[in-house]
Amino acid sequence: MKIFFAIKNLSSSVGGAERVLCEIASILVNRGHQITVITFDSKGSNSFYYLDSKIRRIDLSIGDSSSQTKLFESFFRLRALKKVIVKEKPSVVVGFMHSIYILLAFALIGVSIPLIASEHIVIDHYRKKPFQLLLLIFSSILINQFTVLSSSIKKRYPYLIQRKMKVIPNPIKNVKIKKFHQKNFSRKILLNIGRLEHQKDHLTLIKAFSMIAGSFPQWDLRIVGDGSMRNKLKKEINLLNLNKRIFLKGFTKHIDSEYAQADIFVISSFYESFGLVTAEAMSCGLPCVGFASCPGTNELIVHEKTGLLVDSIGGRSASLASALTRIMSDEKFRKILGKTGEKEIKKKFSEKEVADSWEHLLYNVSKN
Repeated sequence: MKIFFAIKNLSSSVGGAERVLCEIASILVNRGHQITVITFDSKGSNSFYYLDSKIRRIDLSIGDSSSQTKLFESFFRLRALKKVIVKEKPSVVVGFMHSIYILLAFALIGVSIPLIASEHIVIDHYRKKPFQLLLLIFSSILINQFTVLSSSIKKRYPYLIQRKMKVIPNPIKNVKIKKFHQKNFSRKILLNIGRLEHQKDHLTLIKAFSMIAGSFPQWDLRIVGDGSMRNKLKKEINLLNLNKRIFLKGFTKHIDSEYAQADIFVISSFYESFGLVTAEAMSCGLPCVGFASCPGTNELIVHEKTGLLVDSIGGRSASLASALTRIMSDEKFRKILGKTGEKEIKKKFSEKEVADSWEHLLYNVSKN
């Protein structure tokens, strides 16, 4: 099958959706499909994540793909997408995230090529951005099928969109790591991975760690990621005099080594569409801590079985600090949670099962 995947940016965007596209596209090309990936990156750009060399890339090089799209850029991008798709005639087009699948929906008006929109955020995102919500609703009429990451997320979308949604979770690869922390490391690591944006609520995590840092002098907090709140977070760390205990590590391609060195994974987000890094941490045998009110976290962590879910009554930071105190104090408890979580994740989210679901969907949509 001739399949086109499209995404706004692969060269500098390092989120879960970008990684999943690269993984699914690489699996499918090795199953014999003809895969092309379209981006708005500069010509000749390299993907941040591994993309199989058999995959063809078309970089349209329109505007700054790492920045918010300007109105005039949308017009030129829409026209360029239509031109290349009409010329190439793929069996099906898959747009990853609303930043491109909305454009694709309008670009393919009058073109008999089916479109799948792969959604990677929750409806809450659109409620704060009414213009995007309006575009989503209008474009959904033109979209053949949506993919969404969980049933609970699907249920929260308007029925007009929900009826076209198929649940396909993110694949969790089998991470092969050496357990560095089992060696004679003098420091223990509390790990967080995520973009430094408001949604991830790193301020709560930093404040929570500051409340217990004195009681756990052998522990450090590592935050892997980058984003618009980096300077604000750095300032907070300095004000708390914790710059030798809390480290903002930036993005890395060697994420496996971060999991390998960690002892606990903590996610402080307000919401997640699918907690990819949480699931990966669990697959590495790490006990996880997150908020019970966070969609995408509360579906992965089973309280008292694979980790701890925090009730934020009494304040998010104080509640998180209390949960961290419990799990950091009990190594035996951590090991039990980690082993159970590893078994649960590997059973539910294998790469093969997710790729099979994608392949089945692609065949069905291309035939209709």
